[in-house]
Amino acid sequence: MTLDDMRMLLTIAKCGNLTAAAQTLYVSQPALSKRLNRFEEELGAQLFERAQGAHRLTLTPAGKLLIPFAEKWEDLQQEVGMLHDINSRVHFFVDAVDSVGICVLSDAIYAYHQKRPDTELVLKQHDSRECYAAVHDRIADIAFVVQEHFYQNIITTPLYEERMQLLTCESSGLTGVVDVHDLNWEKEVVINWNADYMRWRQNSLHFSRHPNVTTWSLSMALPYLRNEGCWAMAPQTAADHAIAYCPDLRYLPISNPPPPRVVYWIEEYGRHHDASDELLEILRQQMEGREGIHWL
Repeated sequence: MTLDDMRMLLTIAKCGNLTAAAQTLYVSQPALSKRLNRFEEELGAQLFERAQGAHRLTLTPAGKLLIPFAEKWEDLQQEVGMLHDINSRVHFFVDAVDSVGICVLSDAIYAYHQKRPDTELVLKQHDSRECYAAVHDRIADIAFVVQEHFYQNIITTPLYEERMQLLTCESSGLTGVVDVHDLNWEKEVVINWNADYMRWRQNSLHFSRHPNVTTWSLSMALPYLRNEGCWAMAPQTAADHAIAYCPDLRYLPISNPPPPRVVYWIEEYGRHHDASDELLEILRQQMEGREGIHWL
């Protein structure tokens, strides 16, 4: 039993007759018929019904049983065939929290790939805890997080900090420097940026009721923020990203703002990927000088 036998079985089953299958496999019809007969003899079972005068071949019960095995065999052979290509290229696996991946890393990774097209770069998005787990388990080479967690073998390095802004729509009527105590709690859209932000919100706003909307990502909050009077707090990069896609939004300074959000990069101790330095340098060039952001 070979991969060619599996492909023959799948092709005949798909085409329904030997003539079309032979054309698909680039062999003659008599040669394909002989190959099928030999295969059935080897298995000791008939795979197709060959009714007299019938134009279409149909699978026997034995043929139907063998089809899933043939499909798995073909998939496995394709995966094994990819190993040579995998070993011949540089792979760089990056994890990031949602807001950093979308609002910051996408441009940096594109710039990196323009310089290093031979690198297969894979970016996945998780929360901070999952990013640490991915680096610990060596699923990711490097990750970008907004919440520190303790892992004995992982190095956590501050990358940059960014100012938190009040994000709202143009028609909200808010102007100048806004005092958060003057905001309407019923119009708040809570985005869980990190534990520091949520503690500040609890200690500073003193809202007595639960918010109407709480999300874990800015993209989910955008439809609400476009409603008149709705507002949310957002780090500078997320606010800039939101305004780029929704020009009717704007951000305003706050008189008593939340602490700046710090973004960290993490990697396993003693396992430094060469691509990390170049990606971090691209990030530095893109971030330095931007309003509301301080490179650490």
